[in-house]
Amino acid sequence: MTLELDVLLARVRERSTGIGSPIHGERHWRTVGANGLWLAERTKGADAHVVLLFALLHDTMRENDMYDPGHGPRAAVFAEELHAEALLATREEQLALLVEACRLHADGLTADDPTVGACWDADRLDLPRCGIQPDARLLSTRAALDFRAAAGEPPEWDELARALGSSQLG
Repeated sequence: MTLELDVLLARVRERSTGIGSPIHGERHWRTVGANGLWLAERTKGADAHVVLLFALLHDTMRENDMYDPGHGPRAAVFAEELHAEALLATREEQLALLVEACRLHADGLTADDPTVGACWDADRLDLPRCGIQPDARLLSTRAALDFRAAAGEPPEWDELARALGSSQLG
């Protein structure tokens, strides 16, 4: 299975309710993608493919930038729909991790699973964009404790996909 990134991006952009958000929109998704690939490379057992898909999908179904407790479960359903359309290039076990990561990402949990942990940490490591410093007690991976945010614009999706393709975890 090969991820057709352009087709997937078009579908996500078409369906997303949160893409235009200055806080939770596509720039944030790309930042989470860069953070997540960095974490996955340094976290034994983390699936970089799932981490990148989480970055793309986790906030796509937000209805607002404030309190929206249903956005994670809605993103999980969206992931299942995209999988059913054969757009995610995921195996069933990868889909299960992606769905769990999306569904619970805003619930203040930590994860023992390295993939889910890398997903959640990648998102939390972008909290400084909102003036919030990540709480080390809510980080799931050891690598997240060593993370230093890159300055400037996050990589574009094609750069993230190339990084995924060159990763031994992808």
